[in-house]
Amino acid sequence: GAVLCGPLKDQIRSPAAMQSRMRMSTICLLLAPLILLQGACGRDALSPITRVVELLKSLTTQVEKDGKAEEDLYETFVCWAQSIVSQKTKSNADAQSRADTLQAYIDDLDAGRIELTTERADLTKQIEELSSDIEVATQTRDKEHMDFEEARDEMQKAIDALTKALEVLRTATEGHKNGVL
Repeated sequence: GAVLCGPLKDQIRSPAAMQSRMRMSTICLLLAPLILLQGACGRDALSPITRVVELLKSLTTQVEKDGKAEEDLYETFVCWAQSIVSQKTKSNADAQSRADTLQAYIDDLDAGRIELTTERADLTKQIEELSSDIEVATQTRDKEHMDFEEARDEMQKAIDALTKALEVLRTATEGHKNGVL
């Protein structure tokens, strides 16, 4: 039998099945007088009219069987079509939802709320390390500069003391042509 989908059994009738029923009804209306005529004659032998009536009855039975098969086939097709339409509708809704989610993700990327790589974090870490290195280097340079200034001041004092000592020795040995020893 055909797979019926809910209220389809009572609501949907195929056009082919309806046409078959209409043909059968027309044939029955045309044959009714012949059947009555044969019954009135009372013959038991198979007359040509009886054979025609039997052929028409078997044709009617065959048309009804074909109509039922076509109706079942039509109802099966309608059920299949409805299930495909509902699947495609759900599939389209899911795809639209995914597209909306991806568009929101792209918008977040464009706005900078999401980063794809750790490049920014890596660069921030490098900047912090470099800043720390610069601070250490500055402190070292300041200490070395202070040490240099102290050494320079000490050297300048030593130079000044030696210059004064030379002047004192010159003044003390100004008239001596020969050495003291």
